[in-house]
Amino acid sequence: MASEQREKERLAKKEKKNKKRRIIIWAVIGAVVLVLLVMRVAEIDFSAVKDGSAFGVSDSQDSGFPYKLSSGSDRYFGSVGSDICVLEDSSYTVLDSSDADVKLSFEHGFSNPVIKTAGSYSLLYDQGGNSYRLDSDSENIYQEKTDNQLLCADVSDSGAVALATTSSDSLSTVYVYNKSLKQKFAYNVSDGYVTSVAVDSRGSRVAFAAVSSENARFKTVVYTMSIDDTTPRAQFEYIGSSVLELRFSSTDLFVVGSDFVSVIDSLKTEKQVYEQGSVGAVTYSFTSNGNLIYAYTAYSGSADNNISVVKPSGKVTEVVSTDSAVKDVTGNSSRVSILTAENVITYKISNSKVLAEYKVDDSYSSIQQISSDVYARRQAVVERLGSEQG
Repeated sequence: MASEQREKERLAKKEKKNKKRRIIIWAVIGAVVLVLLVMRVAEIDFSAVKDGSAFGVSDSQDSGFPYKLSSGSDRYFGSVGSDICVLEDSSYTVLDSSDADVKLSFEHGFSNPVIKTAGSYSLLYDQGGNSYRLDSDSENIYQEKTDNQLLCADVSDSGAVALATTSSDSLSTVYVYNKSLKQKFAYNVSDGYVTSVAVDSRGSRVAFAAVSSENARFKTVVYTMSIDDTTPRAQFEYIGSSVLELRFSSTDLFVVGSDFVSVIDSLKTEKQVYEQGSVGAVTYSFTSNGNLIYAYTAYSGSADNNISVVKPSGKVTEVVSTDSAVKDVTGNSSRVSILTAENVITYKISNSKVLAEYKVDDSYSSIQQISSDVYARRQAVVERLGSEQG
C-alpha cells in the first residue's frame, strides 16, 4: 500500500510539473505572438483608411479572376510552385495562377492553422494541437499526428519536414522527416522553447530558435545542426530581440529578427546584414530564388518605410523608400512589389524604375508576385492586378 501511495504521489507531482511546463510554454508563445500582432497593427496607417470601393485592375471574366473565396478570414496568402494558395480559418485552396481553376481545396478542421510553403509543397499544421499534413500543389501526400503539441514547423522544396513539439523529457523536441515520413533527426532542447524552425532543401540541415528569459528580458538562441550531428554546430544569441523567421537558402540561413537581419553561412559564420537594434521590421517575404525582400524603418518613430533585397551572400540592394505605410511586399529575382493603403507599385530591383502601378484601397491585405503578374487578396476575393509592361 505504501508503494502504491508513493507511486500515486510521484504521478501527481509529474502531472503538476507537466501542467506548469505547458503553462510556461504557451505564455512564451503568447508573448511572441503578441509582438508579431503589435508589429502587424503598426504596419497600417489608420489615417489613410478610405471607403471600401475597389480600384484595382480587373481581369476579364474569362480568366477566372477575380475569384471568390469561402470567407473573408485572412490566415495566409501566397504561392506554392507557380500557383496561388490561400489559407482561411476553415479551408485551404490552391488556384491555378493562369485561370483561377481550383487545383486543391479542402476543409482542414484545425483550430489554429499555420502554413509553410516551399517549392510545390505546403505543410499545414495545427499550432497548439498535434495534427499536420503535407500537400503538393494538387494532392495530399500524407496526414499525421504528433504525440505532443506542435509549436512550429517548416517544409523544404524536397518535401522534407521539420517539426518542433513540446516534450515530456525536455522543454522542446525538434524532428526532421523525409517525404516518406522516415525520421531522420531528433534533438531535445532543454534551455528554451522553440518558436521557429527551418530545414534546408535537401532535408540535411536544420536550425531552430529557442526562447527563454535572462534578467527579465527575452533571450533567443539560434542553433544550427546537420541531421547527423548529436550537438549543435553553432549557436547565436540575441538578447531583447525576437526571431520572426528562420529560412534556408541553399547552405545559407536567414535570421529575420524584430530589429535585425543576419545570414549564417555554412551553419557556422554569422554575417550581420542589419545589426541588432538598427532597424524595425515592418514586413518581409522570400522569393523563389532565395532572396529576402525586407521592409523596415531605420529608427523608432520614423514615418519612412524602406524596402531592400537581401541576397544569401549578405549583399543588400536598397530599392525604394516611401512615406506610406507598407502593408505587404513580394517579388522575384528582378522586381519588387509593395502594397500600401493606396496602391501597389512594382519596381525593377536593379535601378528602382517603376514598372507598374495599381490603384487600391485599404481593404487589400496581401499581394503575391508570380512571374510578371501581381495577385492581391481583398477580403473574400483574389484578384490578378495585371501583367506589367516594360
